[in-house]
Formats: sequence, structure tokens, C-alpha cells
Amino acid sequence: MSRRTNSLLWGLVLMCGASLTAQTGVRLVPPPRSGVTFAESWRPANTKSDTRIVGTVIDIRQVPVAYAKVQLRNLVTGKVAMETLANDNGEYEFLLDDPGTYVVEMSTIDGYVLALSNAGSLARYETFNTVVQLPGLWDAGLLNMTMPLYAANFLGMSSQTTMTATTLALATDQNITALDAGEPVSPVTP
Repeated sequence: MSRRTNSLLWGLVLMCGASLTAQTGVRLVPPPRSGVTFAESWRPANTKSDTRIVGTVIDIRQVPVAYAKVQLRNLVTGKVAMETLANDNGEYEFLLDDPGTYVVEMSTIDGYVLALSNAGSLARYETFNTVVQLPGLWDAGLLNMTMPLYAANFLGMSSQTTMTATTLALATDQNITALDAGEPVSPVTP
């Protein structure tokens, strides 16, 4: 066949295909979406919105800690990767570039870590849900935590964790000294 005949045949095939497509209502080219260009709709494989850590900060009573300072620590490097504040419901979110093994820490303004979340490893496109639970009661007015001391906690414990030992340890930590040392209170044995 000649080149001209070959071109005519291919032209007829294309016209028949276009005619058949028009009759069946199938469109070969999708219509462009309004306001979105191809460059905006395409994104690389590992964008920040694909890998994230979400969670809540609560105290020992299960009450959300509003506006808590939380930081994300990479457990492989040991460095703090990001910091943020929780919202008024104690909820936070970290959007990540790099998958890895992380833990969320609640810290004070001074940088002291008060509590940790469960640690976990994230792969690309995963969401990791965490909970940071304080071991004490959160005082929102003073922005600090107090530890509850219950007498039942000291029953059956060793001498290092008795109520007296805890009281002495607290007094030492707060630099409280006795005005009068007095005499020992131990019973006299005959």
C-alpha cells in the first residue's frame, strides 16, 4: 500500500473511533477542574499531610490540659523535631516530612518534661494516635502539676516509700528545715 492509502485508512479509523465515542457519550480527555491546575493537583509521594502524629494531653483525672506545650522527639536521633501548643481541648497535631520513631512530650515553659506519650514508629502515609497523660493534677491557673498523695498508696510499701519518707523528701526538695530539731520520738526500751 502506498503511504497515502495508509494515511487515509488511519484517518478513517480515527474518525470512526471519534464518532463512536461521541455517540456513546464517553470522553477520552477528562474535563479540566475549575480553579485547579495540574501542578496543584499533583504532589510528591511524601508530603507533610501524608504522615502525621495526633493526640491529646490529659491529667490523672482524664481532664484535657488546654494549651499544653508539647514537643515531638525523634527517638533515633534524640533531638526535638517540632514543638507546638495543644488547643483548648488538649489536642495537638504534628505534620511530618520524615517517617521514623517518635514520642510526644509535654513540657513546661522552662523545658522540663512532665509526661510522655506512647512511642511509635511511623511509615510514610500513616497517622499515629498518641495520648500524653500527666501523673498528677494539672492546675491551669498556676500552669503546673501537683502530685496527689493518697494514704492508701503507702500501705504495704517499703520504708523508702512510706509517708514519713515522702514527707522528708518533699521537705528536703523545698529546703524546709526544722526550727527546733527536738529529741527523737522513738520509744525507750528498758
